[in-house]
Amino acid sequence: MRVHEARVDRHTLAYRQPIRTAHGTIRTRQVLLLTLTDDQGRTGRGEAAPLAGFTPDSVDEAETALLAWAQDGGQDALDGSPTAQAAVDAALHNLAAGAARLPLHTYLNPGAPSSFPVAALVVGDTIADLVAAAVAATGSGHTTLKVKVGGPAIDEDAARVASVREAIGPDPAIRLDANGAWSPTAAPANLERLAVSGIEFVEEPVAGIGPLAALRGSSPVPIAADESARTTFDIHKIVESGAVDLVVLKPSAVGGITVAAALAALARDAGLGVVVTSLLESSVGIRAAAHLASAIGALDPAPGLATAGLLADDVGPSLLPVDGSLFLDRLGPDQL
Repeated sequence: MRVHEARVDRHTLAYRQPIRTAHGTIRTRQVLLLTLTDDQGRTGRGEAAPLAGFTPDSVDEAETALLAWAQDGGQDALDGSPTAQAAVDAALHNLAAGAARLPLHTYLNPGAPSSFPVAALVVGDTIADLVAAAVAATGSGHTTLKVKVGGPAIDEDAARVASVREAIGPDPAIRLDANGAWSPTAAPANLERLAVSGIEFVEEPVAGIGPLAALRGSSPVPIAADESARTTFDIHKIVESGAVDLVVLKPSAVGGITVAAALAALARDAGLGVVVTSLLESSVGIRAAAHLASAIGALDPAPGLATAGLLADDVGPSLLPVDGSLFLDRLGPDQL
């Protein structure tokens, strides 16, 4: 298999409603689609999805890196742009799997499941909107929900999470994501208030590995690293400090599915849980993450990959859950 042609296209994603995080509110964003064609006419696609607060590179920097790589710049052209690395990694894997006439998860690991439950991110400007989204998600088969916290004051966050719990009942899991918004002094009391709603785990309640390690001993809920788990160095430091119970890996943010698989192996060897999630990108990137989650068996806790439905528009066919699960048994250029 030889790459015959490479094309980079820029797309604007719009969301059905604003997604509010501690890093800011996301209404629209630009992503890059890399399309590779081999000497047999097969295509493979990958997505670069830089996002302020979550990745170190911008969309312009990722585009520059992809164009340099496409012009025979070699792997060095991708240095400093993990999202460009992710796009190349996914597109090349897509080509290889297509040449083998296999879905990517089977190409990576024969016998990997073609379907699995996924967690739904629920959002809403008001408590009523958030509750409605949560009820709709559980009604459509999701057994795990994720709620963003850390943007509003803790009184509002506590009310929002308690309202969701009351609406969906005791059984569905609720996980939280603070995106490092809380101070080390405020985080323990905030978690105590939220824990009464029955929380599966909280992602990045404080920013940085040191503060996470200091918080873990007093936290009433398990703690996951997300923004603090980007590199091999990060994972080693997390393990050495006993900072968290789980790591959240976004293939689009860490350099692609190859890098994410290696980071997952390091974390698991140390006894940590692994959760694969999206970067709120298009279904091109979500598919890559979903095939990885299947291939490495990172299915419990449920991957956070039910995010295509948040998009008002998508790039190509949307990878939408059916009865709370994703199905990956399609072949062809859209398998990613």
